[in-house]
Amino acid sequence: MVVAVDNADRKRIVLREVLDALMSGRIGVVSRHFAPGLVFSNRSNAGVIDAPWFDRLEGDFRLAGEVEARSFLSELMRRAKYISYEERGLVVEEESAATLYNWTRRDERNGTLVTGTTMCWFVFTSDSRIRSVETISSIHSVFPAKVGEVAPA
Repeated sequence: MVVAVDNADRKRIVLREVLDALMSGRIGVVSRHFAPGLVFSNRSNAGVIDAPWFDRLEGDFRLAGEVEARSFLSELMRRAKYISYEERGLVVEEESAATLYNWTRRDERNGTLVTGTTMCWFVFTSDSRIRSVETISSIHSVFPAKVGEVAPA
């Protein structure tokens, strides 16, 4: 039995693959879903706890190609290990999409647990590759590691 996949479903599949890769820390080859010249805009209130790390990655970045996109995403995910995330919604309309998800991560430097929400907006090319990503994240809670507790490797 062959099931037809429409353009919106194809974009949902791409977005879920990209988001699952980012949140699991296994970037793999999801950068193939990004169009050359991808613009990645990243905003957050993370400076409250992550200032030295996050300041380098907050802003607007134009990524020339797949190698640069993979490098950028690897750096973005390098420091934080996401323990869990939950998609709260995914909407695809024509050449745009938006998603909202909650997450919990462990800071690998000190074991602190951080919970937050991220809203992402995507714009696609005509061949269903991602042309731009805009994220806005909000940290809800920060739970310091207990004294004497060591962050997992």
